[in-house]
Amino acid sequence: MIKPMVAIGLVSLLAACSSSPDPMDERIEAAIKLCQSDSAKAFSNTVDGLRVMCHSGSSYIIRGDISLDQIVELDRVYCSSMGIRDFVSTKDEEIKLSCNDGSNYVL
Repeated sequence: MIKPMVAIGLVSLLAACSSSPDPMDERIEAAIKLCQSDSAKAFSNTVDGLRVMCHSGSSYIIRGDISLDQIVELDRVYCSSMGIRDFVSTKDEEIKLSCNDGSNYVL
């Protein structure tokens, strides 16, 4: 009787550890890294991609295999960490980037 209970407990524990990330954690991480805030004005994570709109007016449409950390690095390199106004990435790995200072890039 005890062995089946232990097995059920172990399976439950493993299932909890392998569950998908908490959507609230994703929102907070995106807001901190992209908006430099603990909240975003709008957030949507769908099959079409991740969309984030910041209270500052910055907006991000993220598709493909680019990470939030890579976007932060693009801000540092191309926008001198002054902020991104508009960011769009495609599944074909094309990136359109507009900085707050008015400069625009297609990568």
